[in-house]
Amino acid sequence: MKKTLQLAVFAAVASLAGQSALAQSVTHSPVTAGYVGDSRGIVERDSSGNCLRSSSWTKEMATANCDADLLPKMAAITPEPAPVPAAKPVMTPTVEKITLREDALFDNGKADLRAKGKAELDALAARMSDKNIALENVAITGHASAPGTNNFNQLLSERRAEAVKAYLVQKGIDPTRIFNQGMGEMQPIASNDTSEGQAQNRRVEVEIKAQRTSMSSN
Repeated sequence: MKKTLQLAVFAAVASLAGQSALAQSVTHSPVTAGYVGDSRGIVERDSSGNCLRSSSWTKEMATANCDADLLPKMAAITPEPAPVPAAKPVMTPTVEKITLREDALFDNGKADLRAKGKAELDALAARMSDKNIALENVAITGHASAPGTNNFNQLLSERRAEAVKAYLVQKGIDPTRIFNQGMGEMQPIASNDTSEGQAQNRRVEVEIKAQRTSMSSN
């Protein structure tokens, strides 16, 4: 009799321990539609820890705490790559060298601009003032032919380069962008033994360094 009583007590203790362990392993969930709840508003569970469903339960009522396996799996969201801004075209400066004949700009042996020479410089100034280009610098170099003394030719080439610069500044070109010099007879491009060669050597060279900032609308 005593032995039977001990077994009964042991079984009761084991049952209570199992229920306690089960209660600790199950997350208490607030009751929602489709599930059976107790007086505390908590979903009741069976001995296996499964939520008790009501007779009106449908798959659409499944909750994450009770029937997570019945919920649709969330598709992995792949973020769209950030748009890559278009690379801006690299603007590289270009250099243009223009040679103006002495006889088009000046009278022989003089540094005063002729009307024809001014017309040529007007066109040149208009190109340099184009709003679609950024002017970096302008180098003006005067040259002379061999006839005459070295000193005279040097001074004449300098005066002619200065005259061209002064006219371009008058037309609106930034004087800080212009550099002028005279080379006298030191850099001939043709033979000074002929009149034709001497005519080629008497010249003013204009070297323009600029870069285009946008395309012209024309």
